[in-house]
Amino acid sequence: MAEPFVGNKVHKIDAKGRISIPANMRDQLGQEFIASRGVGKCLALYPMEEWVKFINDIHEKVNQKDRKKLEFFFLANAEKMSLDGQGRLLLNENLRNQVELRDRTEAVVFGSHNKIEIWNCELFYAQLNSIDTQEVIDILDVHGL
Repeated sequence: MAEPFVGNKVHKIDAKGRISIPANMRDQLGQEFIASRGVGKCLALYPMEEWVKFINDIHEKVNQKDRKKLEFFFLANAEKMSLDGQGRLLLNENLRNQVELRDRTEAVVFGSHNKIEIWNCELFYAQLNSIDTQEVIDILDVHGL
């Protein structure tokens, strides 16, 4: 991957269930990408190369019992998608329901390293605000960062 996805911004969800992906993220995402359920009640958009790597890693590094759980969680909810000519994504109704975006008019588009995550605003900010600075310092120390 060339550069990580970074930042977050609130975007409108229109009446047809479409949300704009920020222009600075579109090229990296690619023409076709995978949308799936993400960890933590979000929708995850993976550039095709990152999706293939992720799925291959699951098959190579995870035991069969746990692999099946991950397949149900990620693959059963995955769909190949593309943006429309205006850089909008039509949000799948099934996924919208799973990540608490049904009947929402806004969502957070979050650049999360190798993928883009789309979050219910309240859930995103609750998660963001729950992180304690000392906990971050401790994690960095444990990993020598």
